[in-house]
Amino acid sequence: MARALGAAGVTGTVRRSSLERARASALPYDEVVAADDLAEAVGDRRFDVVVDPVGGRVRTASLGVMAPMGRMLLVGNASGDWQHTVPTNALWGGNLAVLGYAVGFHLPHHPELAGPAARAALEAVREGQVQIDVQTLPLSRAAQAHRLVENGSVAGRIVLTP
Repeated sequence: MARALGAAGVTGTVRRSSLERARASALPYDEVVAADDLAEAVGDRRFDVVVDPVGGRVRTASLGVMAPMGRMLLVGNASGDWQHTVPTNALWGGNLAVLGYAVGFHLPHHPELAGPAARAALEAVREGQVQIDVQTLPLSRAAQAHRLVENGSVAGRIVLTP
């Protein structure tokens, strides 16, 4: 989606254990790096926009690779680190902005936005702007699906079918 919205370059981060699989995947990144090595991997490059679905230490490390007047969009907390805080002086001193967005909290208050957003997302998939790796499992294997998600071995999405 970043490229569809005009990004000149897209760098993705993954767990170190998923790095080779992500690099070999069809995901449309210019490069993929291990999240723990983000600062070293990008060197002196700085990013205008960071989309953070991970939180925790990755969120703080991402502040260090943002360009002045850069923006970080917080869209999740996959790290599970609910106690982590962002050093606000780094925001102030770096001229950085952080914005949280949780569709699950937003749409109940603005249900009229769900239809147009879903149509736009599906159109982007249909046009090939977004590739989604989908693995289907029968509902009877839901426990296995949860284990796959919990151990980080899912490259895309799992859909449970009847």
